[in-house]
Amino acid sequence: MCGRFGASYCDIKTVWNLHSDFSFPTRYNIAPSQEVPVLIQNDGRNEAKVIKWGLVPSWAADPRAWDSG
Repeated sequence: MCGRFGASYCDIKTVWNLHSDFSFPTRYNIAPSQEVPVLIQNDGRNEAKVIKWGLVPSWAADPRAWDSG
């Protein structure tokens, strides 16, 4: 889960023809448990949704133990 990204929501909305309307700050360091926008396709339309970034190992007995938020 390495890497950096950053763009304004206006730019992303234009490039991807999004049918969602919300804003989020541009951040360059995303850590596990932070909320980040992701692009999905829903019924042929591009949308932005907010998800919690991170990974819950398949062997985790209780996924809530990995939730630091």
